[in-house]
Amino acid sequence: MDGINGMDGMDGMQQIWARIETVLGRIAPKVLAAMPPGATEEEIGTAQAVMGVEFPEDVKVSYRCRNGLPGVLIGWHAALYSLGQMVNDWRERADDAGDPPEDDREADGVIRRDISWSAGWIPFIGIGNGDVICIDLDPPTPERRGQIIDWSHEGWRARYETAGLREFLREFASDLEADRYEVDDAGNKWSDNGLPLVSLKATG
Repeated sequence: MDGINGMDGMDGMQQIWARIETVLGRIAPKVLAAMPPGATEEEIGTAQAVMGVEFPEDVKVSYRCRNGLPGVLIGWHAALYSLGQMVNDWRERADDAGDPPEDDREADGVIRRDISWSAGWIPFIGIGNGDVICIDLDPPTPERRGQIIDWSHEGWRARYETAGLREFLREFASDLEADRYEVDDAGNKWSDNGLPLVSLKATG
């Protein structure tokens, strides 16, 4: 059994979100209070239908837990999209799907290198400069389906991040627990609705 109302493993998505919420409740209670509820099955189904994909189960479970995460910059990126934001971003890139790469790229078996953009790359974090973190539903081999990739508008290239959304959010939860994030109570243009901004602490 999985999902918001059941167990999905000792280190499953529901437990990962509980870890995230515990730390946010301590360091940024206003952000925790503003976290949206989980998406409904109808909302998940509609997003899948619009994009013509079937999400991996971990993605469905995550969005059943929380439909996005405003006010938090994950890694050096930006906030986790709601399903609506995901679909809007995907639509904006739809015309580029299938375009050839801008230069010769050797196949590596990790990410497709024969195209610049795929309709099967599902953006779930926008970095603000055109770059996006994506759920890869169009990998070169079936066993890599659902991996997380970081796509850059500079050269229209992508690089591997993690094996899936579970691993990606697990790393985020661990970084929160390790006190690698801080809160800007003043907020800035990246925050939604005047929320305090939670972001990685500067290093070096």
